[in-house]
Amino acid sequence: MPAGIPGRSAQELRALLARASSAVKVFPLHGVAVLPGTPTPFHVFEPRYRALAEDALFADRLLVFANLADPATEHDPRPPLRPIASACVIEEDEQLEGGRYDLLCRGVARVRLLEEVESGKPYRTFRVEPLDDLFPPGGAPELSGAVAALEQCVLELASLLPPESGAANLAQAAARFARHPGALADLVAAAVVSESAARVQVLEELRVAERLALVTEDVASVILMLSRGRSPSA
Repeated sequence: MPAGIPGRSAQELRALLARASSAVKVFPLHGVAVLPGTPTPFHVFEPRYRALAEDALFADRLLVFANLADPATEHDPRPPLRPIASACVIEEDEQLEGGRYDLLCRGVARVRLLEEVESGKPYRTFRVEPLDDLFPPGGAPELSGAVAALEQCVLELASLLPPESGAANLAQAAARFARHPGALADLVAAAVVSESAARVQVLEELRVAERLALVTEDVASVILMLSRGRSPSA
């Protein structure tokens, strides 16, 4: 396996993705959103995706998680996919009995699926375009009010949850990301937004102002439920 990839910087991983963008291994799933900078575990057991994992591990360790356009097509050989997907690097891997894998994948960037590439492999391969955050005309400073609102919501959430929840650590991390509004929204969404459709909506929202608003609304909903004595999953 290539050494050192899991420890590379975000800039190096983006550069690696750009070089690989002409043919990236794609793992179609429903309701999955690995947000940039955040980790997600996966258990890989289907033969075609075991082959995908093995090829990725012995190459660039990159893969893309793409959402199905229609969940009803889950068992189709080549179901239509939503155009915006999660490009990830495999940070940790463990091969299990029977060729199965446990993977820990960290989001590198949002990508747009451009066209499918025939590779002769049992899994699907696409040409992709890495996507950047879209800021208002005034740039990140124009979003200072929205950033402050989200930070305040995270602080309030931390005050309602027990210390073992990790919410205080999230509040500290959010403060460090205040100068990077898009990354802040992704960080908080990964920790707080649990409903799969809402996470996919955050993933697909390139406009940072709208993404901040989505995540702030979701955190506020959790705060409201907690203040009423209900579980956020209720």
